[in-house]
Amino acid sequence: MTDPLPTVYAASPHTVAKHRILEAYLKRWLPILDRQAKAVGRTHHRLLYFDGFAGAGEYDGQVRGSPQVPIDVVESHAHEFSCPVEVVLVERRPDRAAYLKDVLSRKKPALLKAKCLRIHDPIEGDCEEEVRRMISESDRSRKPLGPAFFFLDQFGYSSFSMDLIQVILSHEICEVFSYLNWSLLHPFMTDETKHAGITKAFGGEEWKGVLGLSGKEKEDAFRRIYLDALRSRGGCKYAYPFAMRDNNHRVIYWLFFCTNNIRGLEEMKRAMWSVDRSGGFEFSDKFVSDRSSMFEYSDADLARDLVSELAGKVLTVRAIGEHALVHTPACKYLEALRLMEKERMIRIVNSPVGRRAGSFGDYHDMLLEVKQESKQNQGTLFGS
Repeated sequence: MTDPLPTVYAASPHTVAKHRILEAYLKRWLPILDRQAKAVGRTHHRLLYFDGFAGAGEYDGQVRGSPQVPIDVVESHAHEFSCPVEVVLVERRPDRAAYLKDVLSRKKPALLKAKCLRIHDPIEGDCEEEVRRMISESDRSRKPLGPAFFFLDQFGYSSFSMDLIQVILSHEICEVFSYLNWSLLHPFMTDETKHAGITKAFGGEEWKGVLGLSGKEKEDAFRRIYLDALRSRGGCKYAYPFAMRDNNHRVIYWLFFCTNNIRGLEEMKRAMWSVDRSGGFEFSDKFVSDRSSMFEYSDADLARDLVSELAGKVLTVRAIGEHALVHTPACKYLEALRLMEKERMIRIVNSPVGRRAGSFGDYHDMLLEVKQESKQNQGTLFGS
């Protein structure tokens, strides 16, 4: 799809919010990956950040673009990296690729001080072709591709395939931030000349099932089908969406975080929470100046959801935590378990000797039975 925008243009509030999520995630996750690689004795490793649609590197008023986010994170991080953070930037439009090169040259004095940064010259080319070339080189040399984070923030909806996501995620410790533009997809769904591009993005034609739907039902079904495709075709164990909305609170696009690492999901959800405290994981330009007034998904809300969804089951603390991460908005769950124990909505099946009430963090394999909620207690549990 043709991008009609100029080389450099104004950054919208939702674009800035998207980069805040990316920054918060990289701040948390890069040091963790570095320590993990060091702990297992992986020599000559590096942490790869790949931006497949890098753009010009900045917006009007020198507002930073996505290529500057990992650079700023590493440059200012208190963690001492044991390996280089390698930044690979790809941009298809020649004007933006040239502008991006100038942006990086202006940052060069500061970059020289950050010895743990390895910034490649921007590549003018196609994202999917460059990713596949990099993966082929990695496979041929038998050097691990990961740890790696692929930021695939395309302009349209068919610039990379579901198959590409599957190829990336088939490699160890690799993650993808995928992007699906609803505002561009929705108007073209009845145009059969565009169907091949949508099918490429999904890896199949089940998306056509939404053509007879309308309104929010259509929007929700489309998002759900893409999430299912990420799991079934993309090889993604954990996929989580974040919605970006315009000034009229209509969905513009979704970001989909894709990982096979539960810890990675936890850190991304923490990053999402830093932008949307409601737990809905969305950002709306309409409410950009009024975020503090929104409802917050609380520990009590999580406790109620766990009782509702897991009643009658016996699970480990670890399994309940994973359920909370995958199936609820929460990124923390220990306080919810304390509330559940206080309200006697869980029974400790195999309590360790000397355990104190409310202690769960050191007992990941402890079994808990989630009790059935009585009709008398419905709506009154956990202080509601």
